[in-house]
Amino acid sequence: MKKLVLFVMVMFLGWAEIFAQSGEKYTILYLIPFESDSYVTPFVKECEDMDAVRSYQLMGFWNGAQMALDEYDAQGVPLNIIVRDISNNESKLRRLMEDEALMKEVDLIIGPFFGKLFAIAANYAKQYEIPIVNPFSSRQDFIEKNEFVYKLIPSLEARPAMIAFLAQQNNAFPIIIYGDSIASNKEMSAYCHYFRKNSIPFVMTPNASSVVERIQKTKPQFVVTFYDNPAQNLIISRTLAMSDKTENLTFVVPETWLESKTYDIEYYSKLNLHFFSDYYIDFDGEKAKTFIYDYAQRYGTPPTLKNFAFQGYDITRFFVEFLRNGKDIDRVKTEAIAYPLSFDKSPGGGFENVNVQFLEIKDNEIIPSQD
Repeated sequence: MKKLVLFVMVMFLGWAEIFAQSGEKYTILYLIPFESDSYVTPFVKECEDMDAVRSYQLMGFWNGAQMALDEYDAQGVPLNIIVRDISNNESKLRRLMEDEALMKEVDLIIGPFFGKLFAIAANYAKQYEIPIVNPFSSRQDFIEKNEFVYKLIPSLEARPAMIAFLAQQNNAFPIIIYGDSIASNKEMSAYCHYFRKNSIPFVMTPNASSVVERIQKTKPQFVVTFYDNPAQNLIISRTLAMSDKTENLTFVVPETWLESKTYDIEYYSKLNLHFFSDYYIDFDGEKAKTFIYDYAQRYGTPPTLKNFAFQGYDITRFFVEFLRNGKDIDRVKTEAIAYPLSFDKSPGGGFENVNVQFLEIKDNEIIPSQD
């Protein structure tokens, strides 16, 4: 098993193919943490156990990327693809990025995926004037003073900005925050900072009964909770559900609530449950159905958000179109399966995806928010 996996990885890492020679040829460098240098055979009892194996997850990203690249191959679009295994080895990354002959050929870099190494690679990308893509970090400092960085995860402030916009549209002030002001919570701090900076009316309470007392049942109201443990989840959900103030309520919870085995599903519809996510898939859409089928046929396993297959496909499609459109981000038009991208430029810096996914549970289905 171990030898087979390592052989497959070596084949992928050595993969570099020049597609049909029509039109301008673009070179894309993928820096993906396959971790082949330290790979050990994982203990797998159930299929979902594979989702916890990092090398397996990122192989899914690369598999999804190859699905997109094959589409361009079929169209005769000339691409030169280079893949390198870059995890936490700073010296290995620097040796690669200091290869000037290679870098002069590269038109786009996707990765590295880990924060420390991405910061290093981004500095080299700026030196060579190569666009570089950060797929999975919300760190804001990456785009500061570096116009070549494209950050795909929206900043945390994008979430309170959307809540404030919806509250303003529905006259739903004050926004009620259910959380502990003493406890350290990065996302809650981002909400409070944004609301204060922009004079958005809000109140904060760590007590479930106080939340109900503050709700004005005759008008729309937003309650945003940052608690994320089974006891607190049940306390606030049951307290709200047993009140008579849920008719106009929008209850915004952490996405992880949906994975909780102790959370009672009967409250979903009663509480108008909403959450933010970096991804959304319409599994009834033809594009998603086709991709899932083709991926499973090719790799013998279904694509999932946890193995990053959808993300690998969407990112590759978007940024190949970015290159084909003269690196003009505003001209890129692609149909994403799970990872829609829409960019704003930071003043004096790089680009950030601002396409925040605000979802709701309705009739036991996850759909984009109708608010």
